[in-house]
Amino acid sequence: MNDERDRRRVEQDRADRQVIEQAAAELRSGAIRAGYAGVEHKHVAFARTLVLDELARHVRDLRPEVRAQAVCGARMLLGETMPP
Repeated sequence: MNDERDRRRVEQDRADRQVIEQAAAELRSGAIRAGYAGVEHKHVAFARTLVLDELARHVRDLRPEVRAQAVCGARMLLGETMPP
C-alpha cells in the first residue's frame, strides 16, 4: 500500500516538475527571441523563468497551495486548460 502511494507521489512530483520546467523553457525562449528583436524589459521574462526554475527544482517541498498555483500558472503559460 505504501509502495503504491510512494510511486504515485513520485509520478505526480515528476509530472508537476515537468510542466513547470516546460513553462520556464517556453518563457525563456520567448525572452531570447525578444532580446534578438531588441525588445526592452526582457529581463522581466528572464526573472520569471528563474522563479519557475526554482519552483520546479523544489516542487516536492512546496506547500500544497503554492504547488497547485505554480502548476496552474505554468499550464496557463503553456496555453493549457485545467481539467474540470
